Amino acid sequence: MEKSAEGTLGRSASLPLTWPRLGNVIRLCKNKQGMIGLLILLPLVAVALLAPVLPLADPLASNVKAGLHAPALDYPMGTDKIGRDIMSRTISGMQTSLVVGFVVAAITLAGGLLVGTISAYFGGRLDRIIMAIVDVFLSFPSLLLAIALVAIFGAGILPVIVAIAIADLPRSIRLQRSLVLSVKSRPYIDAARMVSAPTHWLMARHIVPNTLAPMLVSASIVAASAILTEASLSFLGLGITPPAPSLGNIIKEGQPYLQEAWWISTFPGLVIFAIAVSLHLIADGIREVMDPRSRQ
Repeated sequence: MEKSAEGTLGRSASLPLTWPRLGNVIRLCKNKQGMIGLLILLPLVAVALLAPVLPLADPLASNVKAGLHAPALDYPMGTDKIGRDIMSRTISGMQTSLVVGFVVAAITLAGGLLVGTISAYFGGRLDRIIMAIVDVFLSFPSLLLAIALVAIFGAGILPVIVAIAIADLPRSIRLQRSLVLSVKSRPYIDAARMVSAPTHWLMARHIVPNTLAPMLVSASIVAASAILTEASLSFLGLGITPPAPSLGNIIKEGQPYLQEAWWISTFPGLVIFAIAVSLHLIADGIREVMDPRSRQ
């Protein structure tokens, strides 16, 4: 029965995500917004990955004699008050921010797909319980909830990732639930049920693929939001704690010297801005590439 259902519906149901993956990549490369986002993000990711082999100064090494040194050939982004190289500290902080952003995006995408699909497909009491829990978390602003969770879990990159993921996951669950509720009412889903298609096959073949495009767009936006949230937590002294560099705590360290040493806070702020803008542009590009209505 499973083979007959798969054969009948596999030929009749044309889904957006059955396009070849290579074709999606080619279309994304031809998309103006997506391409601009990739051109901004990929060099930053490359620098973060290649940082261990690049001739960079130790981000924790200080040289008091070179304190508050303006940008020059020996210090391209200047130094802070105790002579630490801002460029190496910014790159190290960028590594932390990218890890936090991409891991949080992966957690919220996987958790949203799983919990949201189960909640919407089976409905009933299970759906009401899950949505009640989601509504409780959504009643708090995400940044405020992340601050409270970090205060409970403690500082460090792992507690920050967990806190931000918990704060962002309810929105992903609710989005996936609404998408599944829309997809499960379509005629080809009813046809699959009439031929007794297995539930797991129905979810994996028809329901989840039809919701993946908007969820990928949401994941890109979540990654940008997570990077901003991590920087905010570090700025407040609740995220990555000194002397470990983070874009947020570097900006905080430069706050008292904005007039005389503008470069301390400016360069990390520009990196955060560039990453956030590139991820939003990539999200728009993914939406246009994977949504047939946008392509038409």
